[in-house]
Formats: sequence, structure tokens, C-alpha cells
Amino acid sequence: MISLNATIVVQVTLFLLLLYALNRIMIQPLHRVVLEREELIARKKAELVVAHRSLEQIEQDYRKRLRRAEAEARTVQGRIHEEASGKAEQVIRTAQEQVTVLRRKVREQVAQELEKARRELKKQAEVLSFEITQKVVGRRV
Repeated sequence: MISLNATIVVQVTLFLLLLYALNRIMIQPLHRVVLEREELIARKKAELVVAHRSLEQIEQDYRKRLRRAEAEARTVQGRIHEEASGKAEQVIRTAQEQVTVLRRKVREQVAQELEKARRELKKQAEVLSFEITQKVVGRRV
């Protein structure tokens, strides 16, 4: 059988004192550290979620600005293309007008030179016919 004597009471008392000392010296501080770390991890997770949302918002804003910039660039490009087309049409019209004016001037010059050549030829024909008539007739007409 088990005999209970005073040593058991002393051992239980020492065990309880050791348990109390370990609790005060080790277990409570370790428990506090574990709780603090859990709180820190929870705060960091919350901060991470907030940072992730903020990053998503920044990314969305960036994409919106990028789409707006692309749309504006297309608009500007279209406007520049229209302006260039307008200027090209204007240059073509101006060139066509210049060609028309130049053709008219050339035609006038050709007509004047042709008329001048006809007068010259007429004079020469008259002179030649007069000379031929003189030679055929043999005297001066």
C-alpha cells in the first residue's frame, strides 16, 4: 500500500512552488510574447490588406490615366491626320491652280508665237509669190 507521510506534503508543496515559479518566470512571459506576436502578425496582415487595396487602387488609377492618355493620343493623332490631309489637299489645289495658270500662259505664248510665225510666213509667202511672179512674168510687178 501507499504510505503517506510528511515527505509527500513537502514534495507537493515544492512542486506547487516550482510550478508557481515557472509560471511567473517562464510561462506568463512566453505567453505574453506569443500574444504580442500574434497581435503583431494580425496588424501586419491588416496593413498588408490595406496596402494591397491601395496598390490595386493605384493600379486602377494608372490604367484609367493610361486609357485616357491613349484616347487623347488617338484624338490628337486623328486631328493631326485631318490637318495634314487638309494641308495636302490645299497644296494639291494650289499646285493644280498653278498648273492651270501655267498651261494658260503656255497656250497664250504658243498662240502668240504661232500667230507671229503665221505673219512671218504670210510675209515670206507674199515676198516669194511676188518674186515668183516677177520671174515668171519677167518684169517687175
